[in-house]
Amino acid sequence: MSKNFLKVNIFDFLDDFNNFSLENFIEILQNYDKQYKHLTRARQILEFLRNYQKISKYNSELIIQFNILVNSLISILNYNLFLKKKMKLLKKLKISKLKFKSDEMTSKADLMNKLSEDINENKKKLKYREEDYLFLKNKKDQISKNIENLNLKLQELNTKKKECFNQINKITREMSEGSQQIKKDKLDVTFYDENNSSNYEKIKNFQQKAKNFQYEINEINSKLENLQQKFKEVKPKFESLDKDYNSLNKIIEHDEERLNLLKKELKESLDNNMDETFREIDIKHFEFLKSPLEIEMEIQDIENQLDKISASNNILDEKNPHNLDEILSKLKEIEKIIKNERENITITHKFEDISNSINDFRKLEFLNQNLEDIINRFLVEINLKVNLQILINNDYTNFSIKTEFTRSKKEIMSFNELTTPEKVFFLIILCISIQINLNFENIVFSNLILPNEYNKRGSVYRTLRKIIPVFEKENSLKSINLVFVISNLEMKKSIENLKIITIEKV
Repeated sequence: MSKNFLKVNIFDFLDDFNNFSLENFIEILQNYDKQYKHLTRARQILEFLRNYQKISKYNSELIIQFNILVNSLISILNYNLFLKKKMKLLKKLKISKLKFKSDEMTSKADLMNKLSEDINENKKKLKYREEDYLFLKNKKDQISKNIENLNLKLQELNTKKKECFNQINKITREMSEGSQQIKKDKLDVTFYDENNSSNYEKIKNFQQKAKNFQYEINEINSKLENLQQKFKEVKPKFESLDKDYNSLNKIIEHDEERLNLLKKELKESLDNNMDETFREIDIKHFEFLKSPLEIEMEIQDIENQLDKISASNNILDEKNPHNLDEILSKLKEIEKIIKNERENITITHKFEDISNSINDFRKLEFLNQNLEDIINRFLVEINLKVNLQILINNDYTNFSIKTEFTRSKKEIMSFNELTTPEKVFFLIILCISIQINLNFENIVFSNLILPNEYNKRGSVYRTLRKIIPVFEKENSLKSINLVFVISNLEMKKSIENLKIITIEKV
């Protein structure tokens, strides 16, 4: 069963050939066949995008508000920290001025600074030597422990060897007394366990044991010599390092005792000569106290920071900077919005609806791409190529198809920049390609559907002469029946392979 003829004039829908509506394209499809009715769901993408844009904008505004509040909170906390630091510096400034006025206190403070520097420097030296010190100490202790263990083992082996000779002497004495057999209970069972051996065998056995013990003794003596040699090498190095290490430790302890004593003396002087403000200062800060000028510069830097925060933060209450009620109230408002306005901050569309809409839009994209491919099969005859690009306007209210042409693979132009013959060629091909894209078996084109400004005799017939050979050489197009209904345009030159039927007026 053949396809129907196109039921509508596409140019009634497409009035702007630079950028025509995709919805018009959908309507053309639906006028042809109701199977394309569901493609209207593709339009829902616009609704989804508008809704997403609205929600994103709303969320963005909430985030911006929240970010402003958080930054304000941070700046207020910093403001309070700067205030606290300023108060401490003001107290230090009073102490510093007193310090630099008093020779005795200045002298003690300078000495404290010098001692602190020496202690820190010596601790660094001690730390630097500590690794070598501990390494040599562990090595020396390990060698000493090994020597001690070998000496114990040597003592044990000498005892066993001596016992072997004692047993031999015992057997010899009893043999000289005429005894033929040494009773078992008279021998050390740890050295000999056989019951019926002869005295000769017993003596020989003890001699072999003594020989084995002597071999072990020699082995241990050899090890002892090596260890003692190593000990001789390590000991002087360790003793020298140990002396320096302990000396440095004592110097540090001594300096720390002097420093603590100076702190105590200075504390007593402050307590006796200063008001309550000075007594609140920890004496440990006194040794590192800067000059009044340095402290005043620090105070000025802090005041600059306070002024900067005050100028940029309109929520800050300078009279009561600890007051965070306004910020907390605004944060609670945002929290309330998040809890109670879920529909304004979350996507509520069903996934199935979104999926269907995207799938239908992809079908439209496929039809659009296929239409572009078909059109370009004809445009190549006049050295043109078109790109049909689907666009969405800025407020997500409309789809459109933008036409962009390339001439001879270099020059890019819009429809308006084409020559009149090129425009006529494109419009005729557009009408025919839509029908091919819809799988029409009978394609009808009439010059009457063209807009008046493009219904040009020369351009129309020139187009027909160009496109008929394409249908003849393209296998996929050979089965299509072409019918051209031309009215009020005289054909002055015949077209090859075109059967002409003239219909006379009655």
